[in-house]
Amino acid sequence: MASQHIVIFNDTHGWHSNQLLNAFADYDVDVTLADLADCAIDLNAEHGLWIPGLEGKLPDAVIVRGIAPGTLEQITLRMDILHTLAELNIPVQNTAKAIEHTVDKARTSLRLHLAGITTPKTWACENSQKAQRIAEQQLKQGHALVLKPLFGCQGKGIKKITSLAELRKQIPVGDAFYLQHYIEPYTPNQWQDWRLMVIDNQVVAAMSRHAKHWITNFAQGADCLAATINDDMMALALNASKAVDAAYAGVDIIRAQDGSYTVLEVNSIPAWKGLQQATGINIAHHIVQAINKRLTTTPQTEHAQH
Repeated sequence: MASQHIVIFNDTHGWHSNQLLNAFADYDVDVTLADLADCAIDLNAEHGLWIPGLEGKLPDAVIVRGIAPGTLEQITLRMDILHTLAELNIPVQNTAKAIEHTVDKARTSLRLHLAGITTPKTWACENSQKAQRIAEQQLKQGHALVLKPLFGCQGKGIKKITSLAELRKQIPVGDAFYLQHYIEPYTPNQWQDWRLMVIDNQVVAAMSRHAKHWITNFAQGADCLAATINDDMMALALNASKAVDAAYAGVDIIRAQDGSYTVLEVNSIPAWKGLQQATGINIAHHIVQAINKRLTTTPQTEHAQH
């Protein structure tokens, strides 16, 4: 029987791809590193797809590690590839569906809210006057706000809004206002949150992030430490990953001043370098274990006859 073929999609293959390659070394599989931007729809092929490095064949499983920025049309084509692979019964981590639920912060907020998962009060709109009315009302009630790009990560481009004058100075990315309640830290002036890595409905690693300012991302210089989590945090993370249909996800949780926990964000293409350094846990090993389990349990369909 021929070795199974895995594709890892990323626009820049580096540390994370190497971690996955090392984890796959324990399995009888071939691994191809590819970029979704280099794939194509080709109706000359029976399955309608062309993926570089596969000589016209389809993979047995896919791991999505990164997707390059692009135009709406380019991103749509890349999502078409991922949607079709899943429709051909090929295990994909994470699917286009999960990525679409999380790459857009407003969509994530809606999914969490409709699933009954605690998350900060959020507003998203295109109208600047409406955004100012929302801000005015919330500021009068004593709530500071955070303005975030609808698409973004690593704490880039986010602004804390404590007055209408501050909001008026902002030029929102893409003319879309995504406003969220600022969560005051549980301990005053001690900014901390948690990143929990959920893989196949299990929390496999967790770290706390501590910063000297309110932005606590690892990429922004936060200190990351291995953390012990409680049942409330675990339940929030598991339910949040289910709400966005993610096979693996990084879930960010913060503790409010009243002691309760709330989900800030869910990332379906999470980096894990900081988490691995903090905990010593081989995250790639868990991701590979999960995809291998799906490979052994997914019924063989037409795509396997290649």
